[in-house]
Amino acid sequence: MRETKFIEQNKEKWADFEQMLRENRHDPDKLNNLFVQITDDLSYARTFYPNRSVRMYLNSLAQRIFHRVYRGKRFPVERLRLFWTDELPQLMWETRKALLLSFSIFVLAFAIGVLSSIINPDFARTILGDSYVDMTLENIQKGDPMAVYKQSGPFGMTVGIAANNLFVALRTAIFGVLASLGTVFIMLYNGIMVGAFQYFFIEQGVFWPSFLSIWIHGTLEISAIIIAGAAGLVAGSGLLFPGTYRRSQAFQISMRRGLKIFVGVAPIIVLAAVFEGFFTRFTETPDFIRAAFIATSLFFVLWYFVWLPWHKARTGGFRQAIHDKELPPDKAQIIDFNVIKNAGEILADTFTVVFRHPKMTLGVLSGTTAVFMLWAFGWTDETIAQTFLYPEKPLGVLGGASGFFENNTAPFLYFLQIGLLAVLCVAAFRALELEMDTTQRPRFSRSRVFLSALPLALIMPLFVVFIRADNGLLAWLLGMAAYPFLGMWAAVIYFEDLNPITALIRCFRLVRWSAVVLGLMTINLMLLFFLFLDTPVWEMTMQLFSWLVPSGGDAMAIFHTVFTTAMAGILLYLFFLMIVLGGALQYFSCREIRDATHLRKGIDQVALTRQIRGLARE
Repeated sequence: MRETKFIEQNKEKWADFEQMLRENRHDPDKLNNLFVQITDDLSYARTFYPNRSVRMYLNSLAQRIFHRVYRGKRFPVERLRLFWTDELPQLMWETRKALLLSFSIFVLAFAIGVLSSIINPDFARTILGDSYVDMTLENIQKGDPMAVYKQSGPFGMTVGIAANNLFVALRTAIFGVLASLGTVFIMLYNGIMVGAFQYFFIEQGVFWPSFLSIWIHGTLEISAIIIAGAAGLVAGSGLLFPGTYRRSQAFQISMRRGLKIFVGVAPIIVLAAVFEGFFTRFTETPDFIRAAFIATSLFFVLWYFVWLPWHKARTGGFRQAIHDKELPPDKAQIIDFNVIKNAGEILADTFTVVFRHPKMTLGVLSGTTAVFMLWAFGWTDETIAQTFLYPEKPLGVLGGASGFFENNTAPFLYFLQIGLLAVLCVAAFRALELEMDTTQRPRFSRSRVFLSALPLALIMPLFVVFIRADNGLLAWLLGMAAYPFLGMWAAVIYFEDLNPITALIRCFRLVRWSAVVLGLMTINLMLLFFLFLDTPVWEMTMQLFSWLVPSGGDAMAIFHTVFTTAMAGILLYLFFLMIVLGGALQYFSCREIRDATHLRKGIDQVALTRQIRGLARE
């Protein structure tokens, strides 16, 4: 384009940038984006207007931005300090309604737990378990109601409690992906449990000793769960209220905010575990000291998470509203098959493909699950309630899912699963083809489609070994390395049209250590989703819809088995689909590392394209 048109199109942007520099605004992220845009304009000006004043102007502006960015570069320690002193309080202020809603849900659930215990004296046994109730009753008779906190060493107890509570908080935040419903159910369960737990001690006449012991750590612990609930509500808000963003983009933004809140509350959870492991056991400490300890913990939570955000907002302590970057509402994420990507980028692209082509992926997930259930329940000689049993160990529902591959009541189930995995494999590769240019798509071949599904047949026995192994750690490590490799092997067969043996050799040459990281992320994500089916939240969900089930007989057991099997089947097939998609995307990345196909093609094009000085190529 002509120089005048180039200046006309960009002068307002340049003026805004100069204004920002004159006002000396300290926003490193915006300065970074500014530097990228200015250097792009400068590169264009150097190419087409090398001897014009616009090039000198942009060069001067780029220098000013460069010095501003790197002169003001903060060390990680400083950035960490700003997160705790500025960003997290600001985030808590902007999500204060979610925090209030989380607190309200917990209080409501607490009241339900207390009222249920009043109405039904055995309600505490239902929630807490017979063994815990009997042990506590025995401790009360011995005159030490809180003896349970003295049975383990302080260090081991602290580590175990911290790991468990961090997982509970993470699950509370992560389950916001279910449009916040998962978070709500977890908050309801935790609130009911705490209410029943506290009323149990009131009923036994030891409220004050229990209160002074439990809430030494419980003040921080329950506060952290409530804040994690707010994180889950924030994470799911993008799906419910996308605003001007596309729903997928709004979800990315809200999920980032939710995870930031979880990171902010994680030290509180660890500190609560330290209190529980080292301090709660000292029940002989004077009441005044323990009450002061509880009051101090409560004061800290209210000061940092409630008063400080309000105070900074009222006094103008926040620099500006939090702006979510790099997610403009009109910019679609493009799957680039010619660049090198890390495991996190590959996993993100995997979910992008799944949600961008729902008919090809989510539709096939539903279809394969339906075929599997019709086959399994239709051929069985047992009752539906006895077809799939989900034992408590190993891995609960995941352990019971071994019957998805070797169920004596449904003949040829293993071979049916091979066929269903082949369908998933083809659907995954077809979805990837839709993301490619027509010149990149492989030639259709029935033999290639059939052979590419063969590596997936190895996944099933490996999966059965994984969920039934006595050594869970060894099976986990094996699957972490093997699953991505098998997915890549299938991709090499499909996209390079090689026979399985040649493709296997090629796969060994391409594979990188990043495959292990991808396997780690995929397997842990699968376990996280499956653990949801083993939580009381899923049981509460089943009970919530129990009014749809006719009374009498095995109706409720059948209802529970069918819906649990359906959810477990969808999660299993989603896991297989992610293995195939992740393996294929990893194949393209590793191919670029080894063969540099795109780089070589770009080098071959150097100096072959004709240009007209002063005009841009259209």
